Amino acid sequence: MKEFISKIIYSILTGQDYRTYVLATINKRFLDKAQELISEVFEYKQRGDNWLEKLLDDTSKKMGKENKFKLLWFGGLNDKTVKNMTGGTSAKEVCLDLGKKNIKALKLLLEEFESGENLYQIKIIIKKEHEEVELDDVESLFFVNIISAMKLTIQGGAWSEVGKKTEKGLLFVIFRLLKIPEDNYILTTDEMKRKGLVENREIDAIVFSKHKEPLTVELKLLGIGNPEIGDEALARKVSLFLIDRLTEMMIEESEKIGIKVIEFRQENPLLEIYKFFKSKNVSCSPPEKMTPKELEDEINGIIKEWREETEDLTLIKKLKEWTR
Repeated sequence: MKEFISKIIYSILTGQDYRTYVLATINKRFLDKAQELISEVFEYKQRGDNWLEKLLDDTSKKMGKENKFKLLWFGGLNDKTVKNMTGGTSAKEVCLDLGKKNIKALKLLLEEFESGENLYQIKIIIKKEHEEVELDDVESLFFVNIISAMKLTIQGGAWSEVGKKTEKGLLFVIFRLLKIPEDNYILTTDEMKRKGLVENREIDAIVFSKHKEPLTVELKLLGIGNPEIGDEALARKVSLFLIDRLTEMMIEESEKIGIKVIEFRQENPLLEIYKFFKSKNVSCSPPEKMTPKELEDEINGIIKEWREETEDLTLIKKLKEWTR
């Protein structure tokens, strides 16, 4: 994960599209998880008839978050769908019941189709060394449903996880490259937000000027097609709003109310961030001139040093010193 985060951060700070690395993360997880699910389908199909219902029952008896996801996938469902159907719950018993109902409903639907018209059929063969199992046309469609449900879960989770980790790592890299002293900034944590130590839950960092004036920073790695995100950020009136892209109209609106917006999709976003902090009397240095390879190596080194747990402990230490 850290390797991808480092590449994403390099792409962002050089004004490039970073999304290919997120897709690479999704594809790697998809292939790994697909192999895992295929092996279980292979094993249960070898046991005989009604293998899918047995697979659901056995999976429901196992503990752990991972097995709950598998229970959903084997029923052709995902967590969000179940919660929407049940008004907010996705308990294991509910997932098992809905999974069985979903399988039964799909079987009935396929029977209706088969009796009424000629359809294209799909049959899946799973091989391992000299062994193989063949799923019939109904089982094959179930299998496609399983893999599809898994892909949706992984895709949504990966974008969220990579985004969250990248945003915090990106700010850490920016502050290090601009040589802002560690005692002069805070990378806010979820725990701080839960406990109300940060008034605005969307603030990602606080940077202090030489006169201890706090400057709030919000970062969103979202494209120009998400204008509502910009509206919400401007309403919060942070000091600095960092974003992939934003419409010209919103940038103009932000300037009117004193919010500095810096887009990453430009030639040298790091220099623009430096200029902002310098204008606010923050102790910092201009970014050093580096070749692309040197910058990439520097970012790799910073990310290798970065430990979220250590950062959180450092933050607690800072808070204790400031509140004496």
